[in-house]
Amino acid sequence: MSTNPKIHEVDLGRIVTEYVNLKSLIDKYQERLDQIKKELSSQVDFYGDVDDKGHKWLPAGEHQLKRERRVSINLDNRTAEQWARDKNMWEDVSEEVRVLSEDKLLGKVWDNPELKLELDELYVKKESWAFKVVEGKSYGDE
Repeated sequence: MSTNPKIHEVDLGRIVTEYVNLKSLIDKYQERLDQIKKELSSQVDFYGDVDDKGHKWLPAGEHQLKRERRVSINLDNRTAEQWARDKNMWEDVSEEVRVLSEDKLLGKVWDNPELKLELDELYVKKESWAFKVVEGKSYGDE
C-alpha cells in the first residue's frame, strides 16, 4: 500500500484528465515526428552524398542530415556446416549441447502425478505492473 496520502478526489480527477490529454498529445507528436523522420530519411537516401564508410550526408541549413550505415556480420550456420563437412572437419568444429526439454519434463510429470507439487517449485514466477487509464469503467467491469 502506498505511503502517500490520498489525493483529494477532485484533484485526482484533474490530474487524470491532464495525464490523458498529455498522453494523447504525445502520441500525436510522436506520429508526426515519425512522418518527418521518414521524409527526411528519404531525402537523404535520394540526394545525400556517400562518405568512405558508406554513410549518407545531406546539408540542411545549419544542420547535416546523416543516414548512418550499419552492417552486422553473422555466420550462416547452414552454409558453414556444409563447408565444414565438405572439408572433413565437421567433427572437429562441432559440439553437442544438452539442454533440458520442458516438454519432456512435463510429459514425465504427466505420467507421474505425484511429482506435480515438486514441479511447481521448478518454475519462477515474475510479476510486472502496467499503468493504464481506463475510461468510463469501474474496476469490476474488466
